[in-house]
Amino acid sequence: MIKAVIIDDDMTTVQGLTRSVRWERFGIRVVGTAMNGKEGLEQIEALQPDLILTDIFMPVMNGIDMLKALREAGNTAEVIILSGYEDFKYAQSAVKLRVHDYMSKPATLDEIERVLKDVADHISKRDSEEKEEKELRELLAYNLPTTRRQLLKGLLEPGFCQTGFYRKVSDYLKLDFSGQYVTVVLIEFFINRERHTYRPNDLSLFAYAVQNIVDELAGHRDGVHVADIQRNLLSVVVAVPSCASQERARRQGIQVAQELLDHVRDCLKLQVWAAVGSVAQDVRDIPRSYAAAVDLLARRERMSDKQLLLKEDVRELAKPVSRRPIESYQAVVDAMMLGQEELVEARIVELTCALREGDAPSIGDLREFAIDIVGIVTLALHEHGLQIEYFRADFTMYKELELIYGIADFAGWLRDLVFPICRAMDERSSQKHRKTIDFIKRYVQQHYAEDVTLDVIAEKVYLTRNYLSQIFKQETGENYNSYLTRVRMEKAKELLLTGNYKVFEISQIVGYKNNAYFSQLFKKHTGYYPSELNK
Repeated sequence: MIKAVIIDDDMTTVQGLTRSVRWERFGIRVVGTAMNGKEGLEQIEALQPDLILTDIFMPVMNGIDMLKALREAGNTAEVIILSGYEDFKYAQSAVKLRVHDYMSKPATLDEIERVLKDVADHISKRDSEEKEEKELRELLAYNLPTTRRQLLKGLLEPGFCQTGFYRKVSDYLKLDFSGQYVTVVLIEFFINRERHTYRPNDLSLFAYAVQNIVDELAGHRDGVHVADIQRNLLSVVVAVPSCASQERARRQGIQVAQELLDHVRDCLKLQVWAAVGSVAQDVRDIPRSYAAAVDLLARRERMSDKQLLLKEDVRELAKPVSRRPIESYQAVVDAMMLGQEELVEARIVELTCALREGDAPSIGDLREFAIDIVGIVTLALHEHGLQIEYFRADFTMYKELELIYGIADFAGWLRDLVFPICRAMDERSSQKHRKTIDFIKRYVQQHYAEDVTLDVIAEKVYLTRNYLSQIFKQETGENYNSYLTRVRMEKAKELLLTGNYKVFEISQIVGYKNNAYFSQLFKKHTGYYPSELNK
């Protein structure tokens, strides 16, 4: 309810407005009255109204001086002046004091109610926008860690820098890599195989220790960022302003790689390699730098005497080396952490199909893949304060490996590992994503007539389109476009039943420029054409 205060030294005017105007029709309630500006200030301070109706000429303090005092104190209430004076200087003062409307006495009841309706609509819209803005700020703070990770990891993906998400979020986080040379450095590490016992959680803890080393380095050196962290692999981007030479950018990447390599080896006593990708001269080329570094790591077994891997070290190794499918099983784990069982199954099928292409992996290869996956799962769970043992109390790595003798065994083992975790994450994620999903639903309900694509909403909440699409489907059971269409069709049905609009008008109101397309959608959604209701 909108609260209003009336200030006028003419009691007849005050009583007439109070009794005659249909305040409730506009969602307004008169909470106080005053006879002059001084009393008005006191009433406004005590009652905090959203709307002020005031005269100009009053004893003790006039309306203009009262409004000046209010604005100087930071009061933002909407104001309607109702005065018998039409002097230009007063109208000019009213504009400076952000008065919503200036009406001359005597005004008819219809004129007053028309202005009240306008100001009530304005207040409702303003309050809605302020609430939406506040909610967006809260969502941004809530999603910021996820948003930052998505931005930095996305840099490694082709085409990511051309998305609206990248442009908006990089500007907000001040992490725009335009105008810089960027080199991707990969740090791969392992626990020495001489260890008699192996717990999957060990490697994830080391991964965080490695990340802390990178963070410490980034703290005293500009342009160093962790782009991605997996089971035993960290991706780091090293940026140098393009006013420097390309060779300097390469030297910077090599220097960072060497420092990280030395720290990880000496402080954590791990086996470690560092690969330095090519220098990306444009943000669009960062994925190429990443791919070059991955290729170097794939060849490291041919360079057993080196820990710092550079492109010049492999010029004579022309035969390509097959990569471990890290990206593929990372996709399985990502889907698992989202709690999307169907997507997990699809990713497992893709992975097993990829393994069957070309030369079949050996039993040893498949078991190495299993170790990789367990590490990635462990690391992902660690971020949520969980361990594999919470889901499999009897989990022992060497026993798991004994189950794998072929690709079919590997796929079955993988399903047994990730599906229980996936179901548990589905239950946990409902709470985590509820605020974001609730915001999306309210936003669609308020803006269904606009071009509310998922890209538009993703930019508002600073998350990627794909991530929003996944959590929306997970939480609601339908995809975003289906939800938007359903909201529009339900609103269209309401409007049709009123009998006040023609079909083409309703089509425009609910966001469709093409009347025929709207009619087809309506038929598909309701089972009958809009014209059948609009008779």
